Amino acid sequence: MPRAVALLVCAFAIAFPAFAYFGHESHGQAGVLAAAIAAAVCLGAGLVALVFINLFRKPQQAFNGVGMAMLFRMAIPMGVGVVLTKVNGPLAEAGLFGMIVGFYLVGLLVETLLAVRLVNGFKEEQVSKAA
Repeated sequence: MPRAVALLVCAFAIAFPAFAYFGHESHGQAGVLAAAIAAAVCLGAGLVALVFINLFRKPQQAFNGVGMAMLFRMAIPMGVGVVLTKVNGPLAEAGLFGMIVGFYLVGLLVETLLAVRLVNGFKEEQVSKAA
């Protein structure tokens, strides 16, 4: 699990400069702040998703773990995006919702690869214990 967290953090750290540059060129400091908030929200949701996948370690619980992970991975960023967009502040004007969607897609790609790896690792643990 610590390795999965490190890989997720690295993926967001690699993607952040591109989003921050785009935000700065489009909206100045508000764009950089929007990129930072979007990264933090999506990273937090991704970490919660990894926790749920790790909690449901047994092969018969894998479906539940992935389902809970999907729920939180999607609900947290979209909820924050909708609320902050409805506030209509400078962050909404700086494209916060679009940046949340962008970071969500980055996180989704990495988390899907990590989730498949974690679930397969749990199955291999069960096979080795049974042998």
